[in-house]
Amino acid sequence: MKRIIVDYGICKQLQAEGYGSQPTIRKALRCESNTKVSMRIRQRALQLGGVVMEVEKIRQEA
Repeated sequence: MKRIIVDYGICKQLQAEGYGSQPTIRKALRCESNTKVSMRIRQRALQLGGVVMEVEKIRQEA
């Protein structure tokens, strides 16, 4: 699963620039949504120094 990691404060900066609410930005950076707005958020986050990371989900067995 891919995710964009950004420095502290970038989410607030994206919100101030009018890209949406904190939950919208968070979902976009976690690649949980794939709308036009989400793509613009990811593109801007990369311009601001964000890095694409591959993240593994750890499955817990009972």
